[in-house]
Amino acid sequence: MEIKKNLIMKCIICDKENESQSIEHIVPESLGNKSYIMVKGSICDSCNRGFSTFEKKALGNSVLLMERARQGIPSKKGKTAKGEIKGLGIEGDENFIKNNILVTGLTPENLKNFDPSTETFELKVESFDNSQNATSKLLLKMGIESIFKSKNKIFKKMNFEELKQFLRNDNNQDWAFLTSKYNDAEFISIPKFDAKYQLKKINCEMKYKEIDESTLLFKFKYGEIEMVINLINRDLKWVDKYQKEDECSRLYPEHFRKKLKKRFG
Repeated sequence: MEIKKNLIMKCIICDKENESQSIEHIVPESLGNKSYIMVKGSICDSCNRGFSTFEKKALGNSVLLMERARQGIPSKKGKTAKGEIKGLGIEGDENFIKNNILVTGLTPENLKNFDPSTETFELKVESFDNSQNATSKLLLKMGIESIFKSKNKIFKKMNFEELKQFLRNDNNQDWAFLTSKYNDAEFISIPKFDAKYQLKKINCEMKYKEIDESTLLFKFKYGEIEMVINLINRDLKWVDKYQKEDECSRLYPEHFRKKLKKRFG
């Protein structure tokens, strides 16, 4: 009788050999991704468990929660998107109908431009609720996994050690990212062919732009949300272009904005 042995792989985050059989979704399953996944063993069970902590916070206490709810995306357990941002309870429609969102805990500060004739208003919701660090880690995790999966030559060429240390909690110094609508045509799609098509179905795009050996930008678009982060290090030089081209861009965590102001005087 032939006995098949599990293939021993090396985890791309901790570099340890493992025989993990768990499935690692590059874009979290709670964002609607069912098929863009890692080869088993390329993320070990230990790193996979570590990811769950920041994924839960990024998906349940940030602008990504609102977008999940707005798009009617069920969680990986088949439940509605549900969480809280700065005291506001956010929950998607129980029948997963798009653009139907239940919001609880509203105050006058959350309502803008109320029109009594139509009883309509603009809803003001903070983008993050102590979840900027978790969102940074989620972006970096999706970035390195997608590059490994679909752009392996780039993965082998670039040095991701600083990113790996951050995801392993070996160095928890904040890592900046920004939200921006600036359309930089130099970005290239990371997923190919069917993977790219399947992600498009959940309004998701993943792109990269290689500037130099210390700057590999990763752009993640999900619905109306667009975020950019450097996968190689914490340097902020790449941010300048976005702030010049898009006055609505926002750098997170917020304390990085003070650093930029000091730099420019």
